Amino acid sequence: MCPFRFWPARQPVHAAVPFLELLTSGRRVTRFPLAEGRTVIGRHPGCTVVLDAAAVSRQHAAVTVTSDGAFVEDLQSRNGTLVNGLPLASRRRLEDGDEISVCGQRLVFATALRRRPRSSAGIPADTGGIGHVILEGESEGVIVSQLDIPRAAGEGLSQHAEAKLRAVLGLKRAIGTSLSLDDVLPRLLDGLLEAFPQAERGFVLLVDPQSNKLVVRARRSKVAVEPGPLRISLSLVTMVSESRRAVLSADASADSRFNSHDSILDCRIRSVMCVPVTRADGRLLGVVQVDSRDVRDGFQEADLDVLAGVAGQASQAIEQALAHDEQVAREQLNRDLELAHRVQQGLLPSRPPEVVGYEIFDYYESARHVGGDFFAYVPLADDRLAIVLADVSGKGVSAALLMAALSADVRYCLASERDLGRAVARINESFLRGGWDDRFATLVVAVLDPARHVATICNAGHLPAFLRDPAGQVRTVAGDLGGLPLGMVEGGEFRSCEVPLAPGTTIALCTDGVSEALDHQQECYGFERLEAALAASAAGAADAGKRILADVALHAVGQPQSDDICLVCFTRTADFPGAAHPAQKPGPARRGGRMQPGG
Repeated sequence: MCPFRFWPARQPVHAAVPFLELLTSGRRVTRFPLAEGRTVIGRHPGCTVVLDAAAVSRQHAAVTVTSDGAFVEDLQSRNGTLVNGLPLASRRRLEDGDEISVCGQRLVFATALRRRPRSSAGIPADTGGIGHVILEGESEGVIVSQLDIPRAAGEGLSQHAEAKLRAVLGLKRAIGTSLSLDDVLPRLLDGLLEAFPQAERGFVLLVDPQSNKLVVRARRSKVAVEPGPLRISLSLVTMVSESRRAVLSADASADSRFNSHDSILDCRIRSVMCVPVTRADGRLLGVVQVDSRDVRDGFQEADLDVLAGVAGQASQAIEQALAHDEQVAREQLNRDLELAHRVQQGLLPSRPPEVVGYEIFDYYESARHVGGDFFAYVPLADDRLAIVLADVSGKGVSAALLMAALSADVRYCLASERDLGRAVARINESFLRGGWDDRFATLVVAVLDPARHVATICNAGHLPAFLRDPAGQVRTVAGDLGGLPLGMVEGGEFRSCEVPLAPGTTIALCTDGVSEALDHQQECYGFERLEAALAASAAGAADAGKRILADVALHAVGQPQSDDICLVCFTRTADFPGAAHPAQKPGPARRGGRMQPGG
């Protein structure tokens, strides 16, 4: 048993310009000096502190340094700003060590360079056995002695075997058949308070998988709960989580390692045991602590030996509960996604509309349960029909929600504004007012006028329309109109062009899920192959759509669908030899609200 200093003496602190420390990857620190004036934090490249994350607003928060001190404010960001874990509602003065959290990114305000304690999140798993540390107060530091306790099941039971057995049996009896973590943790603490009669309170902290920080998940107390939030010694918890050793302090309030921490002094904690809880592979699950304010009947080394001995049983129960809760959450998510899928299908057209002299074909298949591609048919004045395709940035539920909002804006603006370019400009302004921040959407609208046999097309950053003439030649149209995607700039102008539709002319509109479908060599399907498939079709919109989809499927055979696929084709059939009126032809088969790509 060899005594040594656990922490070195604190280095002298020198005055310096205040700065922000950006903590990333658990250990790496980037410092940003704060000059007098305003420092803006955000995603935009023009910000002083650039945080490259989609959830961060373009200009998210600001720190202002004046002669009166440093102040932080939220700049009406979409996801808000936290200071020391609490939402920032108004301008607030910063104190040395305050932590600013911006969408999970941690910025610490500091007035001088200093040593920072290591984060427990970055500590590698300890492959050795669980030991325990006895802390003894000393005026200049902490004297540490270590006693290894084997981790292997069944070993080490000769010492305090009876007490360990009683604790294990009590733990199993307390937990019983509980499955959920919300049931297991309180019962675990109840069992520990029963096994250690001198303990007055106990709590469990678990590693949060999102922030990688220790978070209080359960607490129990035999005495009146102290007012306000639960006060915990960060230094004690950090020591246990980093060292993977159980800690015993017979008189914590007199311990030189903890005597500067309010959480120990205010609660008058005299005796404390804290043990790590690890997974089977050695990774940290969390820590369990029991403590007491009565030093006359404080914990002994034998008690720590028992608590460390039952930590394995506690870890098994916690791991099983976590696995159960994850399974329940996955099942609930699948149910929610299935409901969202049905809702989204309800927003999409159930079948193409019937337009005299024209045949229309459509197909939609999301890469996930729900998607961000969108298509619609909007009836307009004078028997005109707007055919709309849009592609929202991103995938999954967030993209589907944005698609639903865009759907309503598209219908309203097209119905209330006759000029197509101005209608798309209004859709853009509405999109920007929605506060979607970092999101955008591409859009193409083709207004079909069957009386004039003309299609008026406006393109906002979308793929071009593909036109097949009666001779079988294919070219792109409306690809050079120059419109930016929705949500990019305010006051954007959008131009439109008219395309005459001779008998037998087919126009195909699609999203990039078609052109960017990947084969086993990660090669895109591409425009050339799409044009070739369209040129080979000679029997109208349904034939063209099915040929394109079949060719995409052949190209991507064996590969998972990487993006949403949406395709709409329409053909002028009047005076087209052999063509039948759409009402006389059976509609294309559908599966679950989607078109069958095969013929």
